[in-house]
Amino acid sequence: MRTPSGTGHQGPGKRLADASQPPWKTDARWKRIKTRHGRAIKFIQEYCRPGKGVGHGKTLKLAKFQKEFLEAALAGDVDAAVLQTPRGNGKSSLGGALACWALFDDDDTGSPQVPIVATTISQAIKSCYGVAVSMVNREPHMLNRALLYSGMGTTRIAVPYNEGECFPISNDTDGLQGLDPSLALVDEIGFQPVESWDSVRMASGKRERSTIIGVGTPGYDHDNALFRLRQLVHEGAELPRFVFIEHSAPEGCAVDDRKAWRVANPALGVFLRETALETDLALARGMEGPFRIFRLGQWYEGVDSWLGSDGRKTWGALTSPWDFLEGGQTWVGVDIGLKRDSSAVVAVQRREDGRLHAACRLWVPAQDRPVDTTDIMAYLRDLANRYDVQAISFDPRFFDVPAKYLEDEGLPMVEVPQSIERMTPAIGDLYELITNGQITHDGDEAFATHVLNAVPRFNERGFTLAKGKSRGRIDACIALALAIERAQRPTDPKEILIAWR
Repeated sequence: MRTPSGTGHQGPGKRLADASQPPWKTDARWKRIKTRHGRAIKFIQEYCRPGKGVGHGKTLKLAKFQKEFLEAALAGDVDAAVLQTPRGNGKSSLGGALACWALFDDDDTGSPQVPIVATTISQAIKSCYGVAVSMVNREPHMLNRALLYSGMGTTRIAVPYNEGECFPISNDTDGLQGLDPSLALVDEIGFQPVESWDSVRMASGKRERSTIIGVGTPGYDHDNALFRLRQLVHEGAELPRFVFIEHSAPEGCAVDDRKAWRVANPALGVFLRETALETDLALARGMEGPFRIFRLGQWYEGVDSWLGSDGRKTWGALTSPWDFLEGGQTWVGVDIGLKRDSSAVVAVQRREDGRLHAACRLWVPAQDRPVDTTDIMAYLRDLANRYDVQAISFDPRFFDVPAKYLEDEGLPMVEVPQSIERMTPAIGDLYELITNGQITHDGDEAFATHVLNAVPRFNERGFTLAKGKSRGRIDACIALALAIERAQRPTDPKEILIAWR
């Protein structure tokens, strides 16, 4: 890493090349700027030089949409702001430049602290923090007034004249709780856990002014901080000190709609080449999920799911609403989670054309209240009263005692421990039925999310679904597999109650 003396790592005793006050603190032109965003824009466009991309080596020319975001995000009454754009729209350059300004100029509350949060410290260094270091190295007014440290565990930019520091940090919640940011950047917020964003937010507020800014592209699923914040905005929640700006293509647009490309990508024609999108679309070869996420800024699940690179399209093609037949043969799967995980019951019936139709019911625990299994028991009794239930398959881990009560009442309970031996063939059969179009559903979005969240865990016999590796809750998918497994095999009365023991 380059330093003022060019000799490598700097120790705390290293003398600065320039100990004077910088021009943005002494020049009369700067004193006339009264707004925070005005100072940020002026600083970025006068002192920040990107090391790569369009205009590299020259001072950064902010696009209109970037200036508009800074104006909204740095308003005096804003505590947090999020910018969602597709890839290629300058998020890292904007984030690195904003970090430089926040470190060198935004010190009204004293000793600015500018953490850059990413999934790992290494990832932060490769993105916004690395861009900030590059910009410092290219501008003498910053470089000569800074100390750059690159040692293990000490990586940071220190600015002695205002006692400021900027550093990369991982999204570990324990480490984030100890921050005192004047401005914090949460990078790739679409891949950050909700808990990490909350930890950064809860660490702020110790100063007269603390601003948390998240930048990112939609993630693979809905279980992340960006989607949670977006959902709050779209639901009309009152968020008076929060700014959310989203650039994405209209829902339902064709992937080759050039007008939609421009809606989603405000940098097109400014510093993003349209030919780059053309190439990406051509290479997608009909698998539009990644293109919609990363180039159109749309929320599109199932890209890395067990159903393949375009899992949402595969599952969505099975949508075919159908009403269960009263008294019809029915098979039920149950997957229970109590404190953190959700619980799911999936019932299936065979349609007139031979396909199996699945319907899902979910229970989600509250933060301070687990799922009440008596509600699930009541639902299973209702199913047994309305339909000819052939089997209710369940994992005994969290449902053993309730299942025994239901068994005593005459419900056909079938214990199915979720071992590799038991689940590998069940998941394999389910995969075949889905990909061959032999399952239908009503289009329930929550059900779809559980199915598309699932990620395979391979073994010598095939694969199961891994809750630990998956990107969100998959309980409904497991319950579906249990229900389908019983529906696919003849019902032997001797198996009921003692099956798979």
